[in-house]
Amino acid sequence: MDITLRQLSVFVAVARSGGLAEAASRCGISRAAASMALSELERASGGPFFTRAGRGLQLNDRGRRLLPGAEGLVQGTAEWLDSARGREGELVGELRVGCSMTIGNYCLPALLPGFLALHPKARLALRIGNSADVCEGLRRGDIDMGLVESEQIPHGLEAVLWCRDRMVVVVPPGHPLSSGRKPSRKALGGQTWLVREPGSGTREIADDFLKTLSSVRSLVEMGGAEAIKRGVRAGMGLALLSRHTVLEELAAGQLTELALADSPLRRFSIVSFPGQHTSSLARGFRQWLAHNTPSGRE
Repeated sequence: MDITLRQLSVFVAVARSGGLAEAASRCGISRAAASMALSELERASGGPFFTRAGRGLQLNDRGRRLLPGAEGLVQGTAEWLDSARGREGELVGELRVGCSMTIGNYCLPALLPGFLALHPKARLALRIGNSADVCEGLRRGDIDMGLVESEQIPHGLEAVLWCRDRMVVVVPPGHPLSSGRKPSRKALGGQTWLVREPGSGTREIADDFLKTLSSVRSLVEMGGAEAIKRGVRAGMGLALLSRHTVLEELAAGQLTELALADSPLRRFSIVSFPGQHTSSLARGFRQWLAHNTPSGRE
C-alpha cells in the first residue's frame, strides 16, 4: 500500500493535538476521514503510533521515533511547493512564530519591517501569549518556533540565547523613592508591587527579585504590562518590568525609573524542538535574528 501525504499530515496533526477531532479540523477533513487515514498509515507502516489515554491519543515509543521524519516530509513538501513558486534562493512561505508578550508587543514590531523588506514573499504569523503559552503552542504544533523571556524552559525543548533584556523598577513621577538616590532593600520591600500572571517570564524574574527584599507589603496580580503601567501611573504600587515596555512612558515623563544598585538581566531565547525539521524560511529568520536585536535605548 502506498503512503500518502494526507496520511502523514493526519499523523503529525494527531501527534501535536492529541486528538482526532482537532487533527481533522487542522487538516480540513472529517473526523471519520482522519481516523481512516491514520489507520491506513499504521497498517501500511507495520504498527500503531499511539496509545489511548482517556478520550485522547498519546504517542507510543514507535510514534515518537517516527514523528520527526513524518513532520519533515510534510513540512518539506510545503517548502518545496513554496520554493517551486518562487525564485532560487528566495525565502518564501509562512512561518508561525510564538512570542511572549514583551517580545511580541514591544520588541519585534520595530524589527520585522527590516526582515520583510529583504524577503517580501515571506509571511510571518505572530502568536502572542505568555512564555508558558508559547512553549505549549510549540509542543502542540501550533507554531514553528518560539521567542520567550522565561528562564524555565520545559523538558524536551531546546532554548538558544537571542539577546539580554534589562529589567527596571518604575514608579509614578514624584514618588518618595524617586529622589535619584538608590533606595534600600527595606524601602523597596515596604511597598505594594504590581506583578504579571503566573506563566509569564516577567513574573518569574519579579518573584526572584522580590525574594531578595526584606519584606513585601503586598502583591497585586495584573494580566499584562499595559495594565501594570496604568496601575503604577495611578499610584497603585511599584513594578519591575522590561525596559522595552516602558521606553515611551519614561521618555514622556509618565513613569520614573528608580536607580538600583544591581538591575536584573534576563534572557530572550529562541525555543524549538531538538531535531525538529527546519524550513529554509525558519533558518533564514533565525540567522537574521542573530544579527538584529531590540534596542533598549539606555
